[in-house]
Amino acid sequence: MRTLMMTALVGAVSCAVAQAAPVSEAGRSAQSAAGEYKAAVMDCDMSWCFDYMYPPIKRTLADRLASRTQGNDMDYITGLRKDKNEQAAERLKKNLEALRAQYEAMGRQMKAGGFKVERFVVGAPYAEYELVSSSSAVRNIKAGSQEKTYRNPDEIKWKGDRSRLVVLPTTLWFSAPDPSTGRRVRMERRDFIYAVRDEAYHNNVNTRGTEPGKWYFIDSNTPVSTLRSYFPTLPLNVRTPDTGDRLLQ
Repeated sequence: MRTLMMTALVGAVSCAVAQAAPVSEAGRSAQSAAGEYKAAVMDCDMSWCFDYMYPPIKRTLADRLASRTQGNDMDYITGLRKDKNEQAAERLKKNLEALRAQYEAMGRQMKAGGFKVERFVVGAPYAEYELVSSSSAVRNIKAGSQEKTYRNPDEIKWKGDRSRLVVLPTTLWFSAPDPSTGRRVRMERRDFIYAVRDEAYHNNVNTRGTEPGKWYFIDSNTPVSTLRSYFPTLPLNVRTPDTGDRLLQ
């Protein structure tokens, strides 16, 4: 899985997302939170990316890294296992430390290789979803270009966990040496990120390790099938913008 920061450092979305449709409070909040890591993107700060990665995915990535390096087959998608909690917690801690070290090394390698970010912009929300425990209650808050207003989330009847996912376009302008010629090449690349905020927990029990009201971020390269392992009510046809590169003169 490509890292979130790598996506931010080499990605952006199409200009088509600049729509006139109103943006919800949650959408504005997600965009603002994403804008806060602009300085980290500019400085290739991969540790920031690690710190703001959605915790369940962070645990899974840490487990996969450990599986490759240590033969560890534990999976922490939904939190620590009930058996041998102390050992599992210690193992998870070590795995997370190893993953963080890998991210920090990526940032150092990018700087050493001459990768330089010139500008980074987070665009207006492209799509927004409120996700609840019942598949019948999921609602695409921004169903398409023909929908001019956001529906009222209070109309949704839900029981248990509730999360919100916002698709945010990003635009990155960067330069890096061409490996074949050594000449510095300037590029514009379009991509997007997912912003996720957990807003309620089943019986007020939080098994995801998230802070209430805090936005976390997920790599655009994450398959929808993987997202649905965390958010079962997420539609298969999640609206995402086109991505692409453009060589700058």
